[in-house]
Formats: sequence, structure tokens, C-alpha cells
Amino acid sequence: MRPTVVAAVLAAGLASFSAVAAATPSPVGAWYMYGASAGALKSYAYARACDFARSQPGSGTRLLLLDFGAARKLDSSTWGAIDFSNTTFSNADILDALKGAADGYHNCHVRGGVDILYGNSNYHLSASGMSSTDAWYAGYRQAERAEDLANYQSAKGYDSQTADAASDMEPSWDGAALTKQLVNGDQGQGWALYYDFGSADGCPQSGSTDGLCNNGWHVSDVGYVSFHGLALPLPEIYYAANAYQWTLVRKLGSSYFFAGITASPGGGLAPTSAWSTLSSLNGNLVEPELVCFGC
Repeated sequence: MRPTVVAAVLAAGLASFSAVAAATPSPVGAWYMYGASAGALKSYAYARACDFARSQPGSGTRLLLLDFGAARKLDSSTWGAIDFSNTTFSNADILDALKGAADGYHNCHVRGGVDILYGNSNYHLSASGMSSTDAWYAGYRQAERAEDLANYQSAKGYDSQTADAASDMEPSWDGAALTKQLVNGDQGQGWALYYDFGSADGCPQSGSTDGLCNNGWHVSDVGYVSFHGLALPLPEIYYAANAYQWTLVRKLGSSYFFAGITASPGGGLAPTSAWSTLSSLNGNLVEPELVCFGC
């Protein structure tokens, strides 16, 4: 069933959401993941998913974004991430934490459903020694862990849950060619939708051409990592300028739509204003999803 569902989402775009697209969604929490040990990471994931479940608004399915940090190759056959306390975790540790999140959401469930996202980033992949092949496998293994989580959810009877993957892909953090391999690896594995909750650093805010962005990227490169294969855009909209940048990305794409936005109360726009700003520039091409770090 999964390939059919994924194909339907990508082909249908926003059609199934058109009736509610005009309503600004309530924000739901997203978290940067920390832990001094694998056990601490799992406990933190459990607690955050419980918080999410208890405060989840409405009866629909929402995205629970857990950002485990920068994608890394740990040894010749092990991938994972380095978290925001500079602690390295293997994908086995991260999967255990994701299972903790599934348990926490289930045990604190009140209403609605959840798509739990294994998030990472393209932060300094090349500086850590990762090649294009390594980045491809980072995306591939990340999608595998999302599928493993979905199998766990199913085995436990957590019928209000599913799982996918995500990445904070930012032009300033690494090159376009290397970053694209995260998306290509996910597509190669074939299970998980790959939400891009990154940025369009330095991209133009207007125009109709494939302009330059930071670090040698082009607008079309941002379009690729956010809407190629199984990738869907969930962009950072912290300031009005970001909404204009992403609108240009959308205009240069074919059948491009937004899966929602990522916001933060620390930005120049309040989270609901951030969603409304992007929506006002893109009509019914922004789904009613609003994930928020720090909300």
C-alpha cells in the first residue's frame, strides 16, 4: 500500500486539502534532539512525543518533526547523526529513540494522528569527510529507519501513527551536488516522504529566472532538494523575505506545492503569520501544516 499512498500524495498535490487550505493551521511542536547517551535520547524523544500528543489540536494527522542533527557516516558501514550537544548517535540509537517517540505519543494520545519524522541536516557533510556516495547512503539509511519505525508502529497496533523522513537542507551548510544525494538516497530506498524543512539562503526574492543563492546554489537546486522524487517542501519561513524566496522556487517548478511550513517564534514573523504570508503569495498551494521549533 505504501508506494500507492506516496504516489497519490505527490500526484494529487494539494487537491485533498483545498477545502481547508484557507484556514491558518495551529502550530505543533518540533524539537532539536539532545542526549548524553542513547537512553537519554530515547527518554527525551518519549517526553517530547507525549507533549505533542497532549497538546495536539484538531482531529487530523499532524507532523511530529524530531531533528537529530547533521547526517554523518560513523564508520565504513554505519550511518547516523551528530546531535545538537555534539554527541554522535548511530541510526540504531536513533531508531530506538524514534520507537520511544511512538510509545510516548501512543501512551499520551488524545486525538488525531501523527506522522513521526526522522529529521537530520546537510550541515558540513563534506567537512566531516563524507563523499557523494556517503551522502546517498545517509539518505537511504534514513529512509530505512523510517520504514523500520512504521513496521514497529504497525506491530504495536499504533493505528493513529505513521513515519517518514526529513532534512534541514540549507545552501550555506554544504554544496548543492552533495546535498542532492540525501534526496536521491531516500528516493532510492523508496519508503519515506522526505520533507525539506530547510532554507533558500541568499536566493532572489523576485524575478523569473534561475538565480544564484548562497554557496554556489541556484534556485533550481533548492527546487530539486525540496520537490524531487519523494521530497516535499516544508520550508523555514522565519521572515517575510523567506516567503518571497520560496515563492520564486515554487514558480520555477512544475506542479510544485508546499506541504506546509516550518516556523519559530524567534523569527521576524509569528508562526501563524509566517504560514499566512506564504499562503497569501501562493494561493491554495500551501497545505495546512505548521511545525514550529520553540512553540
